[in-house]
Amino acid sequence: MKSPEKRQTGKLSIFMVALASLLVLAPGYSLATDSVSRLILIELGDYSFFPNEIEVRAGSTIQLQLTNRDTVVSHNFTLRDDISGLDINVNLAAGKARLVEITPLTPGSYKFYCDKKLPFMKSHRKHGMEGTLTVVPANRD
Repeated sequence: MKSPEKRQTGKLSIFMVALASLLVLAPGYSLATDSVSRLILIELGDYSFFPNEIEVRAGSTIQLQLTNRDTVVSHNFTLRDDISGLDINVNLAAGKARLVEITPLTPGSYKFYCDKKLPFMKSHRKHGMEGTLTVVPANRD
């Protein structure tokens, strides 16, 4: 039979693992340290991104977990900027997800958007499907 101290420690360990799992899976939550990639969960759907504002430090590697939560409509995540060197265009069929890793180097604000469009219709971006990636200097507190 386990002592009360060992049972308490075991319960605490299980609780901490469960809590960490929930935080990582929560939409918009990001896990960040200077030595480990930062995971950012982004949902695409209903002509929107959630979250639609992301802030990262220049030179830090981030992973974007992109998930299309629509059941019929395809979307994409596009972020193209010559000055920053960012050139991302990820297509996501309805209900699909994809992990993308980037390392933004140049501080500034950059628009990401969905450029999908049906003939004779406004693009998803013109419907408001865009967001902002803000890259702050690496030495900013």
